[in-house]
Amino acid sequence: MIEVTGKLLPSDYVAAQYLHLRPRLAFKILGSLIILAMLWAIWYTISKAGLSGLKLMDYLFFGAIIYLLFFFVWFIPWKGRKIYRQQKSLQRESRNRFSDAGLEAENELGHATIPWTDYVKWKENDKIFLLYVSDPMFHMIPKRLFSDPSDVENLRGLLQTHIGKSAV
Repeated sequence: MIEVTGKLLPSDYVAAQYLHLRPRLAFKILGSLIILAMLWAIWYTISKAGLSGLKLMDYLFFGAIIYLLFFFVWFIPWKGRKIYRQQKSLQRESRNRFSDAGLEAENELGHATIPWTDYVKWKENDKIFLLYVSDPMFHMIPKRLFSDPSDVENLRGLLQTHIGKSAV
């Protein structure tokens, strides 16, 4: 049995949002290629005709890039911290136990056991595990709560055994 106890932090919630939004590798590659093609097209237009040669689509590309930067650099962290402040359940200390039966979670308000069959997928990055009960809903388990690094490996093994391969 693996056990972790602690509180989620606003930074954990923000990390979870970034991981939740992270696309699969194929979409990441395709998106990167599209952005590179847009940047090349804008550079080519400016180098050939100068700024006066820019057309509406060029400005839309610039706008899209600025919007994406704003969204990922400022909006997601701001919104994540706001939601963390609003949702008191995220701020309570909890104890999570992982076994072959599933996840057993408890805090001062209650206790729940979620069998592995209730989970549809899982993701992880260097900061956090997300265990999904449906596409938009997940449990967050920050890796900083693990006192023994081998428990991270053991949990990964449990997840692969009972839920399947990671979704990322």
